[in-house]
Amino acid sequence: MDYAPDFSTYSYKELLEAKRYINREEYPERYDRVVELLEDPDRWPKEQTEDVIGVEGNKYATFWPRFWAAFIDSLLLGLIAIVERLVLGAEFSLDDKLVQVLNGVLFAVYSLLMHGYFGQTVGKMVMGVKVLDHQSETDIGLWQAFRRESVNLALSILSVMVVFSYTLVLESSGRITLGLAFAVMGFGILSLLWSLSEFVTMLFNEKRRALHDFIGKTVVVRI
Repeated sequence: MDYAPDFSTYSYKELLEAKRYINREEYPERYDRVVELLEDPDRWPKEQTEDVIGVEGNKYATFWPRFWAAFIDSLLLGLIAIVERLVLGAEFSLDDKLVQVLNGVLFAVYSLLMHGYFGQTVGKMVMGVKVLDHQSETDIGLWQAFRRESVNLALSILSVMVVFSYTLVLESSGRITLGLAFAVMGFGILSLLWSLSEFVTMLFNEKRRALHDFIGKTVVVRI
């Protein structure tokens, strides 16, 4: 006999947890019962629901932790790049565009692997935030991390191709064709639009999910 929990004995917070983890397709009656109890205005004091919702909402307030996490990760990979060049005896130059875009690919791969295995980059570990599955709020795997990073990874690889083509044409002919100039400009606009859409999307939803979180079906929470 299938055991059915008595949700009427649950606290407001426990009902929120139940709603999050119930398999809605397998147990539609249980899900509907939980929603019914949560939405009963006579069952819960307003102050109690506001306190719980406030705590729940606060764990998604991750804009600044994510900002500083990205800053920390950038510093970390920058230091690694400097050490790498010192060990290899290569000259460091901020004007080396090809190296910069290759570092962009490295950053995307680093993010993919760290999120896939740990749910966090080093920066997120320091700032106390973690990437979870949006629906169940459980750990994600490599495939979900790949979906989440897919656009950033694709743009990083495209930027390498654009810069390489630009450098090759400039060195071989001494000038840039109009078509290539438009291609470089178009790619720059595309990258800018993607970055802006990430920022805007994060600001205008309650769980502060960026566009790549919607693609990967993920959410970032405080831990």
